[in-house]
Amino acid sequence: MLQAENKTLSRLLQDAATYLNRKQIPFSRQEAELLLASFLSLRRIDLYTRPDWPVSPEQESRFWTSIYRRGEREPLQYIIGEVEFDGLLLTVQPGVFIPRPETELMVEFVQNQLPPPQTILDLCTGAGALAIALAKRFPAAKVVAVDCSEAALAVARFNAKRHQCAPRITFLMGDLFEPLRARRSFDLLISNPPYIPERDRPDLQPEVRDYEPAAALFAPEEGTAFYRRILRNAAPFLAPGGRLLLELGEGQSAWLHAFAGRESPFSATFIPDFSGIDRIAVCSRRPEREGTHHG
Repeated sequence: MLQAENKTLSRLLQDAATYLNRKQIPFSRQEAELLLASFLSLRRIDLYTRPDWPVSPEQESRFWTSIYRRGEREPLQYIIGEVEFDGLLLTVQPGVFIPRPETELMVEFVQNQLPPPQTILDLCTGAGALAIALAKRFPAAKVVAVDCSEAALAVARFNAKRHQCAPRITFLMGDLFEPLRARRSFDLLISNPPYIPERDRPDLQPEVRDYEPAAALFAPEEGTAFYRRILRNAAPFLAPGGRLLLELGEGQSAWLHAFAGRESPFSATFIPDFSGIDRIAVCSRRPEREGTHHG
């Protein structure tokens, strides 16, 4: 009996792209390229400069397993095991929130608009994206990163080691400020907390709704619960002149502006993302004469 010939890169790529397209995966060709390059440890350009390269049956089998997972709408980042954030490759895995490009706006703002922070607190650190990106950009800074998920902190610690900044980041497990009672104040407090209202769950992409951890996505009180707690409790943890930066969901800036002015010592300005949505709230303490006393 004749042995079947090995598939070539070109043929495998075409078959995978056709399958993903049939499964209605957006950018099916691009995603097939990313998966094939990842599983064969190639660059995407290699798929086109070496189209006739043979792929072994074992490699083909592993690759198709990844394609079937993507066809079921599992996030590409979980299948590959990595995501790029602020130019850094970060490990991600199921059970841990996938960092998003818009969160990089926070890093850019700190780099371009603020004095270099010496001390940084990252609440809801997840895979450690913000803590690690800022530690890399500010080599003199000491960072404390907090999360209530043991799985997320394990991945964050791994990422910090991967990028040689683990000695400058202290990872703590707990709920927001709870593990910080005896700690100093910080020049910068940042957070990308859960902020999606539960009512929006049915409309989310299956990749987000069905695979990412719900605890990292959804927040009570119409998505505002974490903002309320952070704004009410952040002031003692900020050094004089320190800033509080929060990532927001679409349509939340007007509410946050009003809430901060009414129930916290902060005033807020906003940074739009690439789509014009107010994505980052930059919160500063109001001068005492303007604000009311908050005990």
